[in-house]
Amino acid sequence: MTVSNRRQMLAAASSLFSLSLLPAAVRAATPALKQPVARIDTVVDTRFGITLPDPYRWMETTTKDKEWEPFMKGQAAYSRAWFDALPGRADLAKRVAALSGDTAAALTVQPVGDKLFFERRPAGANNNKIYVRDGGKDILLIDPETMKGATGAHISIDYWSPSPDGKYLAYGSSEAGSENSTIRVLEVATLKVLPDALDRAQYGSPSWLPDSSGFFFMRGRADAVLGAADYYADRISYLHKLGSEAKTDKLIFSRTAVPGITDSAYEFPFVMVTPGSDIALLGLFEGVRHEMHLLAAPLKDAIAGTAKWQLVCKPEDGVTYAALRGNDLYLLLEKDTPLGRVLKLDARKPDLKAAVEVVPQGKLPIEAITVAKDALYLQIMDGGNQRFRRLDWTGKLTDVKMPFDAGVYAVVADPLIDGFYTRISGWINPTGIWRYDPKTGVLSDTGLSPKPDIDLSPYEVITGHAPARDGTMVPISLVFKKGLKRDGKNPLLVDAYGSYQVSISPAFGARQVAFMEKGGIMASAGVRGGGEYGRPWWEAGKKKNKPNTWRDLIDCCEYFIKEGWTSTPKLAVVGASAGGITMGRALTERPDLFGLVISQVGWSNPARGEVEQNNAPNIPEFGDVKSAEDFPAIYEMDAYFHVKDGAKYPEVILTTGMTDPRVAPWHAAKMAARLQKATASGKPVLLRVDFDAGHGLGSTRSQRDEETADLYAAVLNLK
Repeated sequence: MTVSNRRQMLAAASSLFSLSLLPAAVRAATPALKQPVARIDTVVDTRFGITLPDPYRWMETTTKDKEWEPFMKGQAAYSRAWFDALPGRADLAKRVAALSGDTAAALTVQPVGDKLFFERRPAGANNNKIYVRDGGKDILLIDPETMKGATGAHISIDYWSPSPDGKYLAYGSSEAGSENSTIRVLEVATLKVLPDALDRAQYGSPSWLPDSSGFFFMRGRADAVLGAADYYADRISYLHKLGSEAKTDKLIFSRTAVPGITDSAYEFPFVMVTPGSDIALLGLFEGVRHEMHLLAAPLKDAIAGTAKWQLVCKPEDGVTYAALRGNDLYLLLEKDTPLGRVLKLDARKPDLKAAVEVVPQGKLPIEAITVAKDALYLQIMDGGNQRFRRLDWTGKLTDVKMPFDAGVYAVVADPLIDGFYTRISGWINPTGIWRYDPKTGVLSDTGLSPKPDIDLSPYEVITGHAPARDGTMVPISLVFKKGLKRDGKNPLLVDAYGSYQVSISPAFGARQVAFMEKGGIMASAGVRGGGEYGRPWWEAGKKKNKPNTWRDLIDCCEYFIKEGWTSTPKLAVVGASAGGITMGRALTERPDLFGLVISQVGWSNPARGEVEQNNAPNIPEFGDVKSAEDFPAIYEMDAYFHVKDGAKYPEVILTTGMTDPRVAPWHAAKMAARLQKATASGKPVLLRVDFDAGHGLGSTRSQRDEETADLYAAVLNLK
């Protein structure tokens, strides 16, 4: 198996590709609903010499203040009426729904013997479902559309794992996109859900025992309070045996029960079992931190609860990935080699100093490693495009030929099975599940995601670089209808992110066709803080270097205007989650540059991180608000505290989901209230609120369709 640092899971963003607003003639016809005006209760703090006037701090106490819910409902109603009044919005919504509904989308797969388990949203369905392909027949196992939560909210599958014998499926599900999972177990042959129910299992990650009798998993504390700043503190790893009650689960690791291993309350403990290996790995992942804290022990001792865990590496050793094959443990090391090199050691006697280098650092960054029966596979990054290299067990390193310039969004391999599965996508190449067969040396489409019935021949892609102000060349892409004139009149939507070493890579979404067929241009800017060129690119946009992130976006947008692709009135930018920092600071630093700024479920007020439940896991990325060294940089990336009264801000849309566990809804609410009060432009600032959604990972197709239609219609109506 492969051990990642879970940063994709813990830092995942919604990335819905959204947009916003409307012209003056339409604004005058906006429905009679009035946009709520937020109460002002200014609190003034001084932190490390920086004065912080905070007029909307009352919104942070969302469960206590009686004005919170009415404010959010009023904002939601006003925005809903506003979007509904946009010319062409209704027809665009039908087109978006038709494009997404006609497309079947497979998310990931897991082979078990001669069975293939997979997650797919069939054409026309509203949510992902879990299937097994057995004997050439696809059998539906889990259908969230037949389920409802206690409040009537929709149910989403957060994660799943089949047992080694293929008889059981453990899965985590939650209500309303909350990701607050409960693990349940399905008996595959009978489709019966067993009585086992393990709550408090966000990021539970069940890892099955070789005999399929149970699994290790991670669980939150019983006394953890949802929304509290310490909600994620002191998570616990347990062993659950099938048919037993949760209260009898064996505690395998916690910071207090197994002292002397970690002093951090926010290192999440995952016990991991690898097919074909007698070694258990204990990974301690401090939120989104890349560097791993990894230990090993005999699997039988871990099962017995008597493991004497041996240290493999500490975070300061710079190991970011690990993959186990029998007793051989492969490590991806970035310390002193920022583009990565691969080492091998004996997991029975782990000694990092005795590790042997099997792949040296190259010219391009190694992002991840995965073990299959036939080889070790390396995931390579090149400016956003991703590909694979294959290291066979004789030490021969070869390239895997990619079918097109692709983004890689999942890799699945098994040490007992040759080759690997991967989910890849291109700018105008539909997303699919592909399989690499080492016997033929070919990466081929499995057909689990049938090609959509969409003619993509009218569209083209241009990739290149835009110069930043310091001379750095930032990777960009543009996707648009052939024959489009570069006359500055085109609606252009730029997607940017810039955190966690997560890259803007090629990705096709059927909904985008609805925007492009009306003359819109989809663009991206691989700003610093992402992973387009590995760790150095990430660190160039991190903490004290964070201004490079939003200034790269500003410079890319100026380049798009200079080259005639668009002009300020028609220019929209969008970023999700941590991309909200990029959007917010580009907005507050250059409000004159944009026609529209969209922040989806975004961080707007990180300087108030001490009251955010997901702050502690993000300290490795953004810094600690209680640190005199870190706070000035956090303040600099805080858009809320940089809003200026009387500034002429462009149109702005902020979105949030009321069950969001990753970015609290008060970020968007405070930012919206502050901008609505401060702007002197007369242009709207909208807060779009979904009461049946979280960060976006559990949103249904129809929820995504509606949001996309709102935002595309707004961009297309920019004048």
